[in-house]
Amino acid sequence: MKKIVVYLTIFVILSVVNSEKCDGIYLNNKFHRKDILSINIDRPYQLSYDKHRHRVYFSYNIGKEEEDRFNIAYIEKGNTAHKIKDNIENGFAIAIDNKNYKIYFGGSLGIYEESLKKENETKKIIEGFNVWDMFIKEKLHFINYPQQRLYKCENEELGVKAVRQRHIHEKIYQYAIDGDENSYITNRTGLYMIKNGTSDRIFIKGINNFRCIEVDNNGVVYFCGQHGIYVINKEDYTLEKIAEIRNIFGLTFDHENNFIYSNPHEIVKLLSGDCK
Repeated sequence: MKKIVVYLTIFVILSVVNSEKCDGIYLNNKFHRKDILSINIDRPYQLSYDKHRHRVYFSYNIGKEEEDRFNIAYIEKGNTAHKIKDNIENGFAIAIDNKNYKIYFGGSLGIYEESLKKENETKKIIEGFNVWDMFIKEKLHFINYPQQRLYKCENEELGVKAVRQRHIHEKIYQYAIDGDENSYITNRTGLYMIKNGTSDRIFIKGINNFRCIEVDNNGVVYFCGQHGIYVINKEDYTLEKIAEIRNIFGLTFDHENNFIYSNPHEIVKLLSGDCK
């Protein structure tokens, strides 16, 4: 009888240990363990990765009760505590140009630029816009709020000018360009693809509410709904879920192309590993 009790105890302990080791998510049908990068953050959005300093930038809510106010912060490799960028008024949007060592912050008063090589030398380059979202493909693109129109930043002799992109005539929530130069937009009716060199909208069947669109280091585009990450099946233009993640808020990719996502209170990196 004692032997049975001992065996059962060992079995329970091993089961608990194994369940802890197996705390993860299946991504593309392969198990990935969760590496918690930071916790106790209120709704971290707009994740973006600085490949040179290995920082994850994000915006998060600092409002009380039903008030939505945002700040921009970042976490560094090996440190779960976040540091605040306190010079961006109501900072919400972030875009990093790792190729040219520049980071952009969008807030309620405009867009700010900072060098990845020179800490805290921040300058405002665009005024008069409340910035909703940003994306970099050669040049910085942004969506203003509440008009929800797309602009591209063009360099001129007197500085940077925001130029309205007339080919995107509708109000949009997100915008991205993949490695094949195809564009993607989301609006109140769902997700659309605009193939390179055309202006026709291809409706992508599936969910129609999205938290973000992100492009990885290889130019592959991913779409985050409330409860999962999706890719497009380009044969029938439908969305295919590659990961089931409840309450996802944001997504980015590190220098090794690992997925980093956020939920309402934490930021998590997914690392490929066997479930043993």
